[in-house]
Amino acid sequence: MLTRMLVTGITASALLWLSGCGMPASPMDSIKPPVYEGASRDDKFHAALHALLPQGARILVSDREAGGQGILYEDVDGDGSDEALIVYEQSALKDKELKAALLKQRNEDWRIVWDTKGFGYGLDYAGFSDVNEDGIPEIVLGWSLGEAGNGMDIYEWKNNTLQLWATKEYSDSLSLDNLLTSYKFK
Repeated sequence: MLTRMLVTGITASALLWLSGCGMPASPMDSIKPPVYEGASRDDKFHAALHALLPQGARILVSDREAGGQGILYEDVDGDGSDEALIVYEQSALKDKELKAALLKQRNEDWRIVWDTKGFGYGLDYAGFSDVNEDGIPEIVLGWSLGEAGNGMDIYEWKNNTLQLWATKEYSDSLSLDNLLTSYKFK
């Protein structure tokens, strides 16, 4: 009887040891990028644009863009073709950097033609609005500053690139809407 229990104990121990019981994977090891196999044409297109960003970049979507994929399209240079605006977070050693990039299509290929660093803790708003009333939309980026409120940067296409045109502070969504619709930055 004792021999049988000893053999059973040794067998169970050997099976547990051989089955690979050990330290579980960390959460970071479990996180994988999305798989786009069998995805729609638009999903593959978004994946191709995402591939142009630095490795490990995470596309940000503002709360105002519920259900969106974080890639916005508009013709900001007036050439008749839409450009793509992507706001993303890039991890750098200990800190994270907020960035925005404008991508332009040449033939079938997309390339980044402009990028800038964001500020604050996150993205509050990203969109297009013709705030200077020149007939061409400007890029409007709203950054969350925590307790300090929010900061808005407006970029216009000038001399074949985007240039900072105005910076404003706002406190909430209503004040942002008021800035974009009623107050013109002349």
